[in-house]
Amino acid sequence: MKQTKRSGMAIPLVLVFATALGIVATYLIKSTQQYNRSNLTSFSQLQAHFTARAGIEHAMLKIKFLHRELYDAICLAQGRNPLFDFTQITDLNAPESGIKSYNPGPIFLYRSGQFNPNRLFTPGFSIAGGRERQWLETFMSDIKSDATVFNGVSTNGVLSMKPLPAEIKNRMREPFNLAEYGVTDLNIAAQEIAETVDASGSKVSNTAVIEIVVASTVETSRGEAWDYEIRKTVRINRD
Repeated sequence: MKQTKRSGMAIPLVLVFATALGIVATYLIKSTQQYNRSNLTSFSQLQAHFTARAGIEHAMLKIKFLHRELYDAICLAQGRNPLFDFTQITDLNAPESGIKSYNPGPIFLYRSGQFNPNRLFTPGFSIAGGRERQWLETFMSDIKSDATVFNGVSTNGVLSMKPLPAEIKNRMREPFNLAEYGVTDLNIAAQEIAETVDASGSKVSNTAVIEIVVASTVETSRGEAWDYEIRKTVRINRD
């Protein structure tokens, strides 16, 4: 019976299988590293996102209790008298008709001839390099996670995350080094003036729509910095 020689085939087969296993192992290691890095990135982005969300909640809380002050600041930034009751205006073409003994003027807060009002608005109103926005700047100055000193008293200390308080840090699986948020901008998006007519007559409802921008920064335990920004529009009434 004739025998076939198969010497020398084992080593090449072992090398082929070893190479294939090496390629698979390398792929799995690389894939796992990339997956872990993606998870860490997503985790850091979520931390920055929720830090900014905390800033939004802080801003909404202040707006809820101080909506009248914010509305007044908006009126001052537009050159309008915030104490004038614009709901008493029945004719938008003649806003001065709303000036009465119980609702005195002036409607606008500037010298006659300095600006040209358009019904209830003052296009292009600006004084001394933007000083008309100082009340808006004051309103948003303490909407931040850092401590603020007012009349010699430190406030907002409980909101600070620089560094992270121990009672919170000890509960986190991977605590960050520090985090902070603050309002970077507050703009008047729209001024809604709706004229309605009912049995009691016609009246004007005055509502402001603002856009508030909150930015956050988080430094992870690995020393990486992540930024996030949230924009939110809010409707404000003085009543």
